[in-house]
Amino acid sequence: MTLYDELYFEITATGPKSEIKRLVSFLKSGEINDFFEFSSDYIIYDDDYATASADEEATVVISNDDFGIEIDEFHTDEFLEVFCKAAKNLYVKGQLFDIDDEEYTFVSDVGDSYYTNAKNIASFNEDEDKPDEDDE
Repeated sequence: MTLYDELYFEITATGPKSEIKRLVSFLKSGEINDFFEFSSDYIIYDDDYATASADEEATVVISNDDFGIEIDEFHTDEFLEVFCKAAKNLYVKGQLFDIDDEEYTFVSDVGDSYYTNAKNIASFNEDEDKPDEDDE
């Protein structure tokens, strides 16, 4: 799926703190700057992150918090191929959407370097997009 104009996202990653640290380092390294410029402001750690040991489970949310990122085109498949490979040892669940409310929801299980589209691509106003029965 391709998203246009403005990108919004919320991605939750859960797993060992050491793996979350590895993912955050990857994101900060600039490896995804071909898709959009990543900012440390997008990282929200759960309350237990600071006290968790390296092997204890923790959660991080990566979100641009309703501040759209200007894009021309954003290819979800290409981005998720890179992101999910970096988050292979974490459980990842997220949403990517644009200013037109086109939404792409995905899940990547622990140990998977791929993702599954959790539901069909849909817009928030999909009922308005359906043709009237008289038009068929």
